[in-house]
Amino acid sequence: MHTAIQTPGTIYTGLPDQNDSYYQPQQAALKKLSQQLAPKSHQRLVYGDVWLRDIAPIVTNAKMVKFKYEPDYLDTKFNDIINTRFAKWLEHQHFDLSYSDIRLDGGNFVYNDADTAILTDRVLYDNPSYSQERLVKTLQEELGLKQIILIDEEPGDVMGHADGMLFFIKPKTLFVGDFEGVDHVKKQIKQADPSINFINLPSAYTEKGQFDRDIPSAKGLYTNMLTTETQILVPQYALPEDEAVLKQVRTHTTKQVIPVPVDDIATMGGSVHCLTWYLPQRLKP
Repeated sequence: MHTAIQTPGTIYTGLPDQNDSYYQPQQAALKKLSQQLAPKSHQRLVYGDVWLRDIAPIVTNAKMVKFKYEPDYLDTKFNDIINTRFAKWLEHQHFDLSYSDIRLDGGNFVYNDADTAILTDRVLYDNPSYSQERLVKTLQEELGLKQIILIDEEPGDVMGHADGMLFFIKPKTLFVGDFEGVDHVKKQIKQADPSINFINLPSAYTEKGQFDRDIPSAKGLYTNMLTTETQILVPQYALPEDEAVLKQVRTHTTKQVIPVPVDDIATMGGSVHCLTWYLPQRLKP
């Protein structure tokens, strides 16, 4: 049994319904993870899905914004149900947040905890009524950011998320995974902001045990971390590379680095960042 993790703010996790047939093989692993990351019952949201990051508001130092969660990769009926259930929960939280008409998954938002975020160009596809210039400007205004950097999504990624590719370990330092098209993405980022530095993070991606034939596994993707004010939660996959990644992360931060086992759950297509939503201490109602 892993010890519950105590954080300055609040980690929330999502849980499926107990009778959900799709998630049934992972119910025990999901419950165990939720008890570790979200030890109090009010932190565990039973809204019908587990990928809480994507549906929850996006939080920056300046704003909290609820974007539309309408991804093409989800069944429309299922999407409507979980949106309705999550909205009811959100209404009762009394957060100081605003709402946007832009479609944006939380997993497609890699934030440097300052003034910059990186998104894949899936956001352009999801918002065809916006020109790129207008979309970027609107996102910057709504989120209180100086800079939005758009990159190509990884070929073959059903979801088009950036959080399986990159992670800001410092405001101007990016951990970069070993994904298809990585060199081009680095050039895109450098062209937008030459002051950003890269650190290549080992990748041990494996399709072995993939849960859903239509959704690529996330097992071995180490950039999918969660950061709090004082900690970095790093996914662990029961792979030989786990220890090397932990060591590398610790080399580049003064925050406490906490390993989080997600070897079974990650085969469903997401990892620590995807499975959580973090509310900083300063935003607690």
